[in-house]
Amino acid sequence: MSTINEKLAAEQVLQGYAEVLNKANISLISSFYTFDGLFIPHGYKSLTKKELDVAGGKLLKAKDFRINFDIENVTIGNEFAFIDATAQTTTIGRGGEETREKSRDFFVLRKDGADWKIYRYLFNRVQN
Repeated sequence: MSTINEKLAAEQVLQGYAEVLNKANISLISSFYTFDGLFIPHGYKSLTKKELDVAGGKLLKAKDFRINFDIENVTIGNEFAFIDATAQTTTIGRGGEETREKSRDFFVLRKDGADWKIYRYLFNRVQN
C-alpha cells in the first residue's frame, strides 16, 4: 500500500474511533487497540485495553460524550504511524451541565496484520 493510502487508512482509524465513542458503543472501544495498547489520559493512570472497556463504559454511560479529532499530521514509518491531532470534546452530565474541552492528542498506531490499531493514545488538555 502506498504511503498516501496508509495515511488515509490511519486517519480512518481515528474517525472510526470517534464514531464509536460518540455512539457510546462500549463493546467496540477496545477493538481499536492492539493487544498491548495503552490509553494514557490527562491526569489519570494509564489503562490497558482490558481496563479501557470498564473505565470507558463508566464514562460514556454517565455522560453524553462527543469528540471530534482534527488531524494535523500523520507520519508513517514501517509498522508505526504517528498522528498529531487536536480534539474538541463536549460532555453533558445527567443534570444537563455541559463541559467543553480542547486537547492535544497524540496517537501511535501499529500495524496489526493489514490494519492499523492504536498502540498508544495520550492527550493533554489545553485552555480554550
